Amino acid sequence: MSEGPAGVVAKYRTWLVAVMVVYLAGYFIVKFDVLPGLLQTQSNLTPVPLQYHDKNRVISNTVFKPSPRLHHTSASITPPPHIQHTSTTSTPPLHQRLHLNPVYEPSLEHELARRQVERDVQENTWFINDQLNQLLKKKEERSNIVNINVDTVKNILEEIHDRKRVTQYDLRRLKDMDGLPTWREREAAELSELIQRRLYAIQHPPDCTTAKIVACRMERNCGVGCQLHHVLFCMMAAYGSQRTMVLQRGTWEQYFLPISSCNTSHITRHSKWPGLEGDSRVVYFPDWDHPVPPPDYLPLSIPQDIWQRLLRFHGEPGAWWVGQFFQYLLRPNQHLQDNIHNLTTTLNFQTPIVGVHVRLTDKKNEAKLHDLEEYMNHVEEYYKSLDLKEKNATRRIYLATDDRNIFSNATIKYPNYQILYNPETDSVGEFKLRKFSKFSCVVDVFMLSRCSFVVGTLSSNVGRLVYEIMQTLYPDASSYFSSLDNDYFVYFQRPKLARARFPHYPRRSGVIMMQTGDLIKEGYRYPYNFHDGFAQGVNLRTMKRGKYPYYKVEKVYDIVNTSSYGHFDKTGKL
Repeated sequence: MSEGPAGVVAKYRTWLVAVMVVYLAGYFIVKFDVLPGLLQTQSNLTPVPLQYHDKNRVISNTVFKPSPRLHHTSASITPPPHIQHTSTTSTPPLHQRLHLNPVYEPSLEHELARRQVERDVQENTWFINDQLNQLLKKKEERSNIVNINVDTVKNILEEIHDRKRVTQYDLRRLKDMDGLPTWREREAAELSELIQRRLYAIQHPPDCTTAKIVACRMERNCGVGCQLHHVLFCMMAAYGSQRTMVLQRGTWEQYFLPISSCNTSHITRHSKWPGLEGDSRVVYFPDWDHPVPPPDYLPLSIPQDIWQRLLRFHGEPGAWWVGQFFQYLLRPNQHLQDNIHNLTTTLNFQTPIVGVHVRLTDKKNEAKLHDLEEYMNHVEEYYKSLDLKEKNATRRIYLATDDRNIFSNATIKYPNYQILYNPETDSVGEFKLRKFSKFSCVVDVFMLSRCSFVVGTLSSNVGRLVYEIMQTLYPDASSYFSSLDNDYFVYFQRPKLARARFPHYPRRSGVIMMQTGDLIKEGYRYPYNFHDGFAQGVNLRTMKRGKYPYYKVEKVYDIVNTSSYGHFDKTGKL
């Protein structure tokens, strides 16, 4: 009698795992030729707030001042908000880069290749995981036909995940050796300082009565995350056109510091976007984030003048760029700071901690719902990886949700976890949270963004906002968020492309063919990751739609020219 699929898997289990390990190790050695160096340095899986010392200055692009549990800031609006001077020593010219002790600086090709290996490991694991899980489902659906040893398949799955964790651990050690963390911190802090100075300058013109303005209305019939992303688009339009952004109406200053020295009194008459041949003093940005004509500088494009520096230290440069605008915009006022500080103290908030954002109530109308168990699987995976470095770490989560029943369910189902949450959220519950408690939602966003790792959905505006803010707190937090659905995107973004590294000839239905060099538009509307090693997209050469394998493509970055800030960087004047 011929063996069934499970028999074949069980018989060659060791062989399959060995092949996978040899493949990964060989690829790793060939790419980097640094295997002996892996024994030199230990990696820290827990993110470290971005801060370093340069002589008499403490440079940090955290919104809050460092404290044992949360970074808490003052209400000062002195530019830029993330630089504190500890002496009267003069600051170097704005256009000069700071010089620390020499450290090794990797090439752009090195960093892109390293990230590709990290991505390949994850995507290949998802592929194998999906294939074996499909065998388990066949066992349940057709148990009298397919002979599958369930325990054998589960053991294979766990072995695969365990080997993936160790490989990723070694990759993190590679990432953190030879002074590279210092280099990343320096680059991220310097570039952030540059952008924050530019944003402050355009928002504080010498004369508001003559300044060119982008008028923006915050209040819209949507949730907090949606409204804040609309303000983001307005601010990016201001940066791209070197105008001052002024909010009309709204409740902004109930939560955050003033955006500009100008206000609505400086808005007399305005023109519709984009103005009369660009000469209108006041231009009104459309209420929905799809201006016509759409300017090149909207997400997820990256400015020409910073793209090379940014790509070298960051794995998701579009998110870092968006995060810079939120770093300037979302500076908490004293009331919000006090609430965050009090909640932090009350909960004894400390790292390591995983943030979990579960949105259920109205999400069913927008995206697929996910059970709490799906979120917690990713949480457990994080702590298993952490166990390789930090034995017996306390397992804790910060839980944010719009369904109050989740809090009690989580406490019952996961007794081995410390479950922290905002008590005000629990007392409000469901739609009332979204409609009437914006303050609680904003507090949750700040708490989640300060977690060591976050599990959520990037189809959610709040999920994306948390991810974007995280990019301002660490040199590179692109891998500190696990999304159950979409890859990172922004609504109404410019097309997100990938390029085929190798040809691909489908072995199953629903998968598109690729030739080397083909451009793939990620997603039909927005990029979706199936977590099975494939994504959906459109081959722009053949115009065929379907799935394509992640491991055979590379990212294509949207580099655009924006208004020049070269004169300001040298002189401090626009």
